[in-house]
Amino acid sequence: MKKFICYIFIYLLSVITAYSQSGMRFPELEKKLEPYFDGDLIEDIKKQLPQGSDYSIWGWDVGDFSGDGFTDVALSIKISAEKKKTSHVYFFVDIDGYLTKITEIPYDYVELPLEIGVSIRSNTCYVTSKIQQFNWLIKGYTFKNGTLILQDEFITKRIRDYTHETYQNFTTLKNTEKYIKTIKNEKRFSTDYLTIPSYQRGRIIYEGYSNQIYDNYTPYVKKGAYYWNGEDDCSFWVSSAYDQEYIYMTIKVKDDKVVYDYYDFTPADNIEIWIDIKPSDDDEKDIVESLQNKNDIKTEDEKGIYNFKISLGDFHEKKAFVREVSSSDKLYKFQKESSAWIKASSTLTTDGYMVKFRIPLLLFGFDGPPVEERKLTRFGCTVIVHDIDNTYRPEEETQIATSDFYPTESYTYGSLILIPQDMWYGEMLNIYRDDILRYLTELGY
Repeated sequence: MKKFICYIFIYLLSVITAYSQSGMRFPELEKKLEPYFDGDLIEDIKKQLPQGSDYSIWGWDVGDFSGDGFTDVALSIKISAEKKKTSHVYFFVDIDGYLTKITEIPYDYVELPLEIGVSIRSNTCYVTSKIQQFNWLIKGYTFKNGTLILQDEFITKRIRDYTHETYQNFTTLKNTEKYIKTIKNEKRFSTDYLTIPSYQRGRIIYEGYSNQIYDNYTPYVKKGAYYWNGEDDCSFWVSSAYDQEYIYMTIKVKDDKVVYDYYDFTPADNIEIWIDIKPSDDDEKDIVESLQNKNDIKTEDEKGIYNFKISLGDFHEKKAFVREVSSSDKLYKFQKESSAWIKASSTLTTDGYMVKFRIPLLLFGFDGPPVEERKLTRFGCTVIVHDIDNTYRPEEETQIATSDFYPTESYTYGSLILIPQDMWYGEMLNIYRDDILRYLTELGY
């Protein structure tokens, strides 16, 4: 995340040096673009900027955020006639030898348009915006196959004498969160985890949205790191879905030596799932107060935690089964009865094995999926793969989790997000969407 903070300061220094309080006009920008583009390409940009409106340019950068080896452009523009404190970020990509405007995104600023900036680095276009004093948002965009994709997002906030930093990567689904004592630049709390998006079963996931995590991260090896030889030894993918009755998970494990579960008493590969259904504590002020008073974030209430342990079977006569279900809650009779509907299955693959697992929502006390329109539902969730390579040396077991995990601390859990039909996890804009819809309409669809 340090690179994002650097981008903020680099951008601010550049705009303060380069621009007056009124921004610059296109002829001045044209001179700055001449080292990068010939006249025809610069003219392409000019024609696609606001026509018939007075505007000023407050930020610009060139680079390749489409990954095709050709230079692209991003501009931050203020239209003079607009009374609102809004700037517009224009994205231009080289398509078939033309610099084409793929989209325009409005951003609100607090005091000056220079608070909205652009920076192109590492095939990503970063848009920096000031939310309020000491609070910043950076969004990173890439362009692939006609689609502008939100790749990652970084937010930094000042809360009393702490700085709260959050980072989400919508491609790898990796997240980090930190609370830093601002004056001393002292990290007081941090967590690192993967997010598993769960869409309604049967929903088509378009290219550009990630719905499957891949776990091969060394910090998530909770046990046996010395015996772990990398992703070919053991790593795994997790995806999820839900319907009116169940939450489903598919866990595909890459394992160079699968140890079957021949007998109940023999150490063997297995999978463990921890789910915390308590509402997440998103009150940052409460967390800061906890840090100030206790020097750490602790979980006092352990209710709402469920643990599932899945045995693989022998992939032949002995089927996969849920060896153990436990909960920190006192379960009602209907919840206990619903545990009979938990199912698991396993299949050998060319490079390991795959487990499919379903959990009845009734077990958690829900009579249907707990989703609302325009709102993401977040559960704490960590998946742990237990890798045994030698049944005679169970002490050499490796455990890989989807977070830096401790069962009794809810802040160390990963994330399972139930996504309603009207939402996605991330952002995506296909520049050909309107043309496709128009064509389908003309055909009578």
